[in-house]
Parts: sequence; structure tokens; C-alpha cells
Amino acid sequence: MRALILRALISKYESELQVLAVNMENYFSNAVGVAEHPDIIGEIDKLIEQVSAAEEKLRIVNEILGEE
Repeated sequence: MRALILRALISKYESELQVLAVNMENYFSNAVGVAEHPDIIGEIDKLIEQVSAAEEKLRIVNEILGEE
């Protein structure tokens, strides 16, 4: 059961990273089309913080899974 939970977390974090990558690409490609976010730099910075958090969680889960 432990491995199943850890694998589910890996899938969750990997999908979060994919969503964040798409959102960042949207800002890079269509900055004009994102009128409700005039601070593009600030918004991308927030996305990078989220990427960092998801990558760290993924690293930790992979370490735990490797210890089994």
C-alpha cells in the first residue's frame, strides 16, 4: 500500500509540473492575451515557485520509494 500511495504522489506531482509548464508557456507566448495579470514577471515568478515546490516533493517521494 505504501508504494501505491507514493506512486500516486509521483503522478500528482508530475501532472502539476506539466500544468505549470503549459501555464508558463502561455505567459511566454501570449502575454498580451492575459489581461487580468498585468504583472507578468510576478505571475511567472509565482509559477516558478510552484515548480520548485513540486520538484522538491517529487524528489523526496522518489527518495522514499528508492529506500523500499
